[in-house]
Amino acid sequence: MALQVFAFYNGLTTQTRGFTYLQRYGYAIDELGIFEVSIQNDGSLSGVPSRQLIDAARNIGIKVYLVVSNLTPQGRFSTALMSRLFRDQDFANRVLRNIRDVLGQYRLDGVNFDLERTAPQDRNLFTRLIRNWTNVLKRENYTVSLDAPAKTSDDPTDVWKGAFDYGALGQIVDFIILMTYEEHWPGSPPGSVASLPWVNRVLDYALTQIPASKIYMGIPLYGYDWVEGGGAQVISRRRALEVARRFGAPLQWDSQQRSTFFRYESAGRRHTVYFEDLRSLREKLDLAVRKNIKGIAIWEMNLSYPEFWQALNPYI
Repeated sequence: MALQVFAFYNGLTTQTRGFTYLQRYGYAIDELGIFEVSIQNDGSLSGVPSRQLIDAARNIGIKVYLVVSNLTPQGRFSTALMSRLFRDQDFANRVLRNIRDVLGQYRLDGVNFDLERTAPQDRNLFTRLIRNWTNVLKRENYTVSLDAPAKTSDDPTDVWKGAFDYGALGQIVDFIILMTYEEHWPGSPPGSVASLPWVNRVLDYALTQIPASKIYMGIPLYGYDWVEGGGAQVISRRRALEVARRFGAPLQWDSQQRSTFFRYESAGRRHTVYFEDLRSLREKLDLAVRKNIKGIAIWEMNLSYPEFWQALNPYI
C-alpha cells in the first residue's frame, strides 16, 4: 500500500530552502503543514502564512494545514498557556475563533495541533480541549490532526508524554503524527535520533491504541553532533557529510540502532555524530509499509535533499 506523505514546511513564507523542494518535488507530497503560528497570551496568533506559498502547494494538488503551537518567542513550549486554555473558557474560545478565522481567510484544508508539554495532571483536560475544538472544526469540514510525542507504553505521570492519551485522542482527531524522533537528544549520550528498534516499539504500542489508518510515522531528516562534555548541535545530512569529509572521518553503520555515525576530533575535543541517511530512511519506510499505517510525516523540508525525494518515490 502506498504511503501518504505529510511534510512539515518550516517557515511562513516562500523565502526558505524548503520552497525550492516544494516546487521540485511537490508531486510526492499529499499534505503540507505550515509551521507554525503560535498562540499568544492575548489569544491572538503570531504570524500569517504566505498566500503565495499556499497557492503554490494547492496548485500541485497538496492539502495545506496550519500548524498551531504553544511555542513561546524563546522557542519553548508553554505549560502555563496550556493550563490557561483548559481553565479560561473565554480565552480558549477566543483562540479557537482566531484559528477558524485564519483557516477561512486563507482557504486552508485544516489544522495540525503541535501543543506540547501539557502538565501530566491535565491529561483529561487536554483530551477535552482537543475534543471540543475538533468537534467545532470538523462541523466546518476542516481536517484536524495532532502531533504526539513517541512512547512505547503509557505513563500518565511522564512530564513530556503523560498528557497524551493515545487511545482517547486517536478516536477524536482525523490522524495523529507520532513524533518518532529525539530518542537521543543534546542532553543524552550520543545515538540515533530514531533507531529502528525504538521506532518499531513505538509503532507497536501506538497500534494497540490508535487505528492504523490514523497513524503517521515521523521521519527525521537530521541528527546531532555531540561534543565530549558539551552537549550537541543539530546537524543535517548535508552538513554531516561535509564535516566527515573535512576531517577524514569514515562513515560507520551502527547495526543495532540501524543508523549512520562517525567520530572526529576538532580543537582538541572529540565529537560523535549520528545522522539519518538514506539507508536508515529506507528501513523506516519499509517498516511503515509492513505496519500498514497511513503514512509518514517529514521533519522538515528545509533539511531535505534531492536523494531523499528520489528514495521516497517507490513508497508513494
